[in-house]
Amino acid sequence: MEKLSRQVNAFLTSSMPLPDKDKLLQSLFRITSLLVDPSNVKVIMQKILDDVVDSLGFDQGIIRLLSDSKKYLETQVVKNFDPEETRRAFTLAINLADDCIASKVYKTGEAMVIEDVSTDTRITATDRFLTKIHDQGSIFCAPLKIGDEVFGTAATWCRQENSFFPEMVNLFLTFANQMSIIIYNAQLFENNAEKIRQLTVLGKAVSEMNSSYVLDNRIRDILISSALDIAHASKILFYIIDNDKSRYLVHDGKQMIIEDEQTRSKNFERSIIYRAIKSNEIVIKQQTWDEDDCTPLFNGYSSELAIPMHIRDKFKGALYLAKERNSFTQDQINVLDILVKNACTAYDNAIMHSRLSREAKSLKTEVEKLKERQDILLGFDNIIGTSSKMAGIFHVIKEVAGHNTNVLIQGESGTGKELIARAIHRQGNRNTKAFVDVNCAAIPGTLLESELFGYEAGAFTDARKKKIGLLDYASGGTMLLDEIGDMSFQLQAKFLRVLEEGYIRRLGGTENIPIDVRFVFATNKDLSKMVSEGTFREDLYYRISVVPIVIPPLRERGEDILLLAKHYVEEFNRKFMKKVKGFSKDAEHILLSYHWPGNVRELKNIIERVMILQNVDTTIIPDNLPTEMRATVKSGSYKIRVDDFLPDLSSEGIDYTVLTEEITKNIKSEILSKALEMSHGKKTEAAKFLNISRYKLIREQKKMGLSEH
Repeated sequence: MEKLSRQVNAFLTSSMPLPDKDKLLQSLFRITSLLVDPSNVKVIMQKILDDVVDSLGFDQGIIRLLSDSKKYLETQVVKNFDPEETRRAFTLAINLADDCIASKVYKTGEAMVIEDVSTDTRITATDRFLTKIHDQGSIFCAPLKIGDEVFGTAATWCRQENSFFPEMVNLFLTFANQMSIIIYNAQLFENNAEKIRQLTVLGKAVSEMNSSYVLDNRIRDILISSALDIAHASKILFYIIDNDKSRYLVHDGKQMIIEDEQTRSKNFERSIIYRAIKSNEIVIKQQTWDEDDCTPLFNGYSSELAIPMHIRDKFKGALYLAKERNSFTQDQINVLDILVKNACTAYDNAIMHSRLSREAKSLKTEVEKLKERQDILLGFDNIIGTSSKMAGIFHVIKEVAGHNTNVLIQGESGTGKELIARAIHRQGNRNTKAFVDVNCAAIPGTLLESELFGYEAGAFTDARKKKIGLLDYASGGTMLLDEIGDMSFQLQAKFLRVLEEGYIRRLGGTENIPIDVRFVFATNKDLSKMVSEGTFREDLYYRISVVPIVIPPLRERGEDILLLAKHYVEEFNRKFMKKVKGFSKDAEHILLSYHWPGNVRELKNIIERVMILQNVDTTIIPDNLPTEMRATVKSGSYKIRVDDFLPDLSSEGIDYTVLTEEITKNIKSEILSKALEMSHGKKTEAAKFLNISRYKLIREQKKMGLSEH
């Protein structure tokens, strides 16, 4: 500080008309105080340059700093430049390879004093192009450095020719040294703060881009706004090439423009965007006063940057940014590169998620179709049937499965009572536990009791060791007691106690063993009739028939006959490795007309017998079906039970006309219903089968009071 004061005094004693001492000292103190100024570097440099130019009596001034690439000197602040000079200063950077005052001062680290610009040979064409130096005047240019490290230059101009005495040169160098310390420290602080800010913006952007897998404009918008924020850029283009559709999508931060080969800008192939996409590398263009073979996309922008983007195999493009002043720092380029890579990854993930969502949706649709097809074919829980009666049974199964209520399944032999019982078990909350089925008719009474309850060692002859009963074994699960009507009357009483008290006692034992069993009962007998006859306990009947399910015989499920038959054909095709195609129309007619006394079991056995004898790639015809089926259909096709229509014989008599009309109406109704059933409700096919017109069939339906749906 003392040294600077001495220089100021010496400067003031020179022969030049100079500012007063107080003004210089005040300027010195103002500059020194900027060491602790919280303002950004640009503001601090502008304050320094303003003070130096005004205090030392210069007309103009400029401060340039080394670019991040260390190839250029870029204008940071100017003093008293006209608009054209300002534009040139900020638009065109000085290449260190150029021959000009600023590059020489930077490379030598020594100040340069030019007292007469009109005659000094050190003034080059580059200098005159950059600064519009007049034919007269003086220039002083000093390096900005810390130790031996030069990081910029500071220059001032006088429009009038001046002689610079050594004291004035030393004073200016002292100011330059002070400027260097202040600017360098401010740069260090600001660079660190800027790095933190850029990384904060990057982290937030990456988090937001990866937070959603929806393929919309959100990723693009986050990328654009974050890139502008990180780089402090003035222009941005999000440029994407759609390979599949041969089109170009360009977003300028405000709107999307779609281009094709005809409308695409002719300058595109000379732009850095094209180079970045083609080379798959980052391209940076710093506009100097030298000509370049790369055409700028926008006039008046000193720096351009293009970062390539590759989004799977479908899209490629680049993110383009441009600055009016200065170039992109290496930190900005690194952070932008990470941002773009994360955007591409986010797009990849969104595309994959979208593709997987479509595939999942398609797969779900296919699964639903297959399930619907399976439901049509297999009805419910592997029980084949689509008839209204079976649909009602399936509904009951769903409703009752989740409860421990006793269920009584009634139906003729071969109707599938065990299938219903297993469906109840699988649909309930006990489906992971045991399902135990016991046929009461197949085990003698005394043996059935020991099978159900178990026994202790020594309970009877040959009872050498303890045996666990089936009721104990089934605890936690479900037990089907099939043909419950064949259980002995004595055992019924003991079993009733099990239902009421919830425990069993083994034969020969004294211990009460609690059980937790869900009971399902099945029978082909009329239990209510057995109760009235005294062969089945009434109290047990009411305990087991809490929820009764009556399975209709196959002859009452006409809609299901062909479904079942075709299902068994496919089953035995796989088993016997044949490719039987199905049934002829006549064979289907026989299947539908047969009364099926053995129900589904009989149908399966007949199909198996036919399939064993059938050749590969053939169709089942009537001759392939059992003789008894064909004979029964022929003899009984139109057999009428008149007794069903006759009134009580003890009455006064019958009205022949009324009776015969009623019989005729019922016959016609049956014929129409059967024909529609065989044709699956298709009126045209039903009419063709009856050899009548479709309109006549509809008229007959109306006469019979049948639904047309």
